[in-house]
Amino acid sequence: MTATIFPSRVCYTGTHGSASWCGKAVDDRRRFAAFLGDVVGRRVADEESGFAADLRGLATTDMATEQVERLLRAVPDAKGWEIGEALAECALWEDSGHEMHWPWNMVRDRRTPQASLPGADLVGFCRLDGAIWLTFGEVKTSSEATAPPNVMFGGSGMTWQLEGSARRLGIQRTLLQWLHTRCSNERYRSMYEEAVGRFLESQGKTLLIVGVLIRDTRPKEADLQGRGKALALALPAPTRVQLFAWYLPVPIADWPALLREGRHDN
Repeated sequence: MTATIFPSRVCYTGTHGSASWCGKAVDDRRRFAAFLGDVVGRRVADEESGFAADLRGLATTDMATEQVERLLRAVPDAKGWEIGEALAECALWEDSGHEMHWPWNMVRDRRTPQASLPGADLVGFCRLDGAIWLTFGEVKTSSEATAPPNVMFGGSGMTWQLEGSARRLGIQRTLLQWLHTRCSNERYRSMYEEAVGRFLESQGKTLLIVGVLIRDTRPKEADLQGRGKALALALPAPTRVQLFAWYLPVPIADWPALLREGRHDN
C-alpha cells in the first residue's frame, strides 16, 4: 500500500476471537480539512464517474456551458452522515493497513433513494492472507459523548446490521447480486469470482465484516471493545470482524461547510 495521506495516530487496539478493533485520532485540523476537501470531496462529488467532464464536453456554446455549470452546481450540501460514509471509504483505503477495493461509489445510490442498497454501507473486497475476501461493512457517525454511542445498538445499530450482513441469506443474496452487476471490468470480475467462490465453498463463512465509527469526540476504547467481543461470539472464525474508529478534530456539524469550502478552492 502507498503511504497514507490521512494523518492519524493509533490510540488503542484489541482482539478477541475472530474480532479486532482499532481506534485512531487525527490531531492536525489543517491536514484533515485538506483530506476532506480533496480526497473525500472528490468521492462525494463522484468525480471518477466522468459525468461532469462528459457534460462539459457536450456544451459547444457559451449558453450551453453556462447551463452545464448551473446543473453541476445544483447539488445540495451533503449531510454529516453522508460525508461520514464517503470519509469511511477513503479512510479504509488510506489508513486501515489493508488493501481495500470498492468497485462502486455508494454516493451514486445514496443520491437516488429508490436505488439505495439495503443491508450494507460498504460492499467490496479486501486482500487478506494473500487472497481476496468478500467484504461487507457498516458506517456510523456520532457526536454523542457516551461511549459507546447509541448508534452501535438496536435494530438500526452497527452491531445488529453487521450480524445481519454476515448471517441473513436474504441480505447476502441482495448484496451479491448488487455487487455482481457492478463488477463488469476484468479486474473486479476476477476479484468477484475469487471472493464469492471462497465464500460459497465455506458455506458463507469466509467473509470480512467491517464496522467504521466516525467520531468528533475524545478517543475511548469503550466505543468498540464491547461490540467487538459481542461480534466475536456471534461470528466466529473463519469469519473475521474488524472495527475501526476515527476521532476527528472538526465537529461533524462543520463538515458540510468545510467540504464546500474545499471544493470551491479546487
